[in-house]
Amino acid sequence: KPDDLQYFDKLLQEVNEESLTPDEQKERKIMKLLLKIKNGTPSMRKAALRKITHQAREFGAGLLLNQILPILMASTLKDRERHLLVKVVERILYKFDDLVRPHVHKICVAIKPLLIDEDHYTRVEGRKIISNLANAAGLSTMISTMRPDMDNLDEYVRNTTARTFAVVASTFGITDLLPFLKTVCTSKTSWQARHTGIKIIRQIAILQGCAILPHLQSLVEIIEHGLVDEQQKVRTIAALGISALAQAAAPYGIESFDTVLKPLWCGIKQHRGK
Repeated sequence: KPDDLQYFDKLLQEVNEESLTPDEQKERKIMKLLLKIKNGTPSMRKAALRKITHQAREFGAGLLLNQILPILMASTLKDRERHLLVKVVERILYKFDDLVRPHVHKICVAIKPLLIDEDHYTRVEGRKIISNLANAAGLSTMISTMRPDMDNLDEYVRNTTARTFAVVASTFGITDLLPFLKTVCTSKTSWQARHTGIKIIRQIAILQGCAILPHLQSLVEIIEHGLVDEQQKVRTIAALGISALAQAAAPYGIESFDTVLKPLWCGIKQHRGK
């Protein structure tokens, strides 16, 4: 296909494979297998998928991901092709386990856009990969890798980071993430971090629904100071966060919102028309 040229053009070059370095030989093998998975017949795809999974450790995480992720990020990729490549990523994550740690940021950059895709099934696939990645890399690696993105000036980056953290929370449980969220949402140095922290809690409520009930009190306490924040964007996201928590908890947990009713009411009067 014409779209494939930029990723697989090396396969069109006539070369003596014996004169290539070991890494270049592996690169060509990976390209051939990916091309079969992407464009081959069902039987070719099955065989190539089995082979790439079986030889994943032999190829190495770096080489595999350098080939797969650019294709996965291509705007011309069809849904079926994306589904097949997502399958490949899932299989190799399972194979590599904690060896993927150095590549977590690279994978997140490629997968984050799937979390805000218009198509429901694409979002589900994105969440699946993030969940598998979190299980393989561990909570501390996920936090240390994505923490700098929370201060990013680009709202798109912060938005996708918040959705990624919400998936991480559903993978490990909200309890494990609470201390981190509390620290971030009370950050004195960066309003962007406070904004993203509260956005994470909003996304957790949207993603997990009534599963937030055991942690409702803690989540409301973490968000409530945002309602009186000096930054209007933080105040807005805090109000939306409280709203998402209330919707997720309904019809239970009204007593958890006692502390925010007054600031909400004052905010309605104070910020009207702004």
